[in-house]
Amino acid sequence: MRAQDSPFRPYWWAFGLESAGVSARPAVATYGRYDFAVLPPIPRELTGELTWLADQPTPEEWSIGTEPAAELPELAAACDRLGLTLPAVFLDFLRSPLLQSKIRSCTACYISVGPVPVRAPGADGHLIRFLADQQGCLYWYLYVTATGHAVVSSMDFYGGPEDDCTEGGEVEFCGESFESFLYRFWLENEIWYAANEGDPMPADAEEYIRRYQANAAAGEH
Repeated sequence: MRAQDSPFRPYWWAFGLESAGVSARPAVATYGRYDFAVLPPIPRELTGELTWLADQPTPEEWSIGTEPAAELPELAAACDRLGLTLPAVFLDFLRSPLLQSKIRSCTACYISVGPVPVRAPGADGHLIRFLADQQGCLYWYLYVTATGHAVVSSMDFYGGPEDDCTEGGEVEFCGESFESFLYRFWLENEIWYAANEGDPMPADAEEYIRRYQANAAAGEH
C-alpha cells in the first residue's frame, strides 16, 4: 500500500540519527515524529523471502524476539473468520526465532502480537499489533484490508476485541509493506549501533544515509 493510498497520515516515529550524520533526524526524547516523505527508498530489492535478514549476524543482546509468537494460531483463526489474509512474510517472520533474533532495537522494542484483529479508526480495515516499545511509548500494527496491507504506528495499545478503536485513536502510516518496514527498522537500528556503540556499519548504511541527506536537502528548497 502506498502512503498516498492510506487513510492515515504518513509519519516515521523513530529515534534520532544525527550521530550518524543525518541532520534531518535530531534526537527528540526516546522517539521523534519525522517526515515520512523525506525517508530514502529501501536500498535493495525485497522479494518477500527475507533472505537479506537470514544472512545478517545475530546480535548478542537486545533482539526483538527469540521464539515463535504463541498468538499466531488464534490470530490466524480470527483472520479466517473475518476473511482477512495475512501476508506470508509476516507469518514467516513471527514463526521464526532465528529471523526475529537478527533484529535488535536500541529502544528495547519487542515482539508483541495481538491475538485478534481490531477495527481501525476511520478506515475500512483492521489493526494487528506485532511490535511494542518496552515502556509502552509506541506500538506498531499491521493494517490489513481486503486488498492489501501496510504498517502503521500508534501511541495507543490495542490488544483484543474489547479495544475497538473505530471512534478514535491516533494512527499513522509508516510502511508500504511489512517487509519494507522491517528492513528500515533493522537498518536504522544497525546504523544507530554503529554510530553510538562502534559496531560495524551494515552494507547499505552509507547509501541510505547519503540518500536521506539528499532528500532532506531537496526538501529545504
